[in-house]
Amino acid sequence: MAPNNLTSPAGRPPRTLRPGRHWLSPLLRRLSPVRSAIMGARRLEDAGRLDEALAAWKMLKGTRVSRAATFRLTLRRARAAMQAGDWAEAVKDFGALFTLDPHDVRAIRGLESAALRGARQAQTKGHWIEACRMWAAFGRASTDIDKCVKNMRDCARYVAQSADSTEKMADALEGWRLLKAVDEDSREAQQGMEWCHLSLARDAERASDHAGARAHWNALLELSPGDQRALDGLKRLSAEGA
Repeated sequence: MAPNNLTSPAGRPPRTLRPGRHWLSPLLRRLSPVRSAIMGARRLEDAGRLDEALAAWKMLKGTRVSRAATFRLTLRRARAAMQAGDWAEAVKDFGALFTLDPHDVRAIRGLESAALRGARQAQTKGHWIEACRMWAAFGRASTDIDKCVKNMRDCARYVAQSADSTEKMADALEGWRLLKAVDEDSREAQQGMEWCHLSLARDAERASDHAGARAHWNALLELSPGDQRALDGLKRLSAEGA
């Protein structure tokens, strides 16, 4: 009897599979591009390459497994950011989870906690516009709206007080807008936005930025219909052919 040897009919030795690899993997990749993409995303996740894995899962948008994996990976990344004290990244990821599922307790508590810590840290450092953004994120998840409004009002005031340049005036406008979003009846936010648009429109006119000036004059009219300053500004731009 001929000696037994482990060779294929063609005389070639069988292929050795890498650890953890299913023997049907090459066939599955050829038969199903989606299945191949899923397997690739899972390998990245198992290797701890969360950003790459998340990007891979998002390429499969629309599938049930993709949505679940995206939520799971984003939650892992958000918790890792929390542990590292990176409040901005934690708020970004918990905010994305909150958008995916506004009723998920993990997303709600995570966003509220990360935003509160981020807001307190920004206030301590005097980073007032960042504090406004954090309080806005806090307001999305928290039921303590009074706390959110009070702190955001204080932060927006600090931003406005230091608005001595066009860039800082734009920050002041953002701060008042964020306050207005959580407190629609805030007269202070309304007046602050009007003041910012007025200042930015005049700055744009002085810089011959006619498109920017027109945008701010129109924004002022939306806030305050019939405002004579805005009407005069638009009239000047029309007279100049801008």
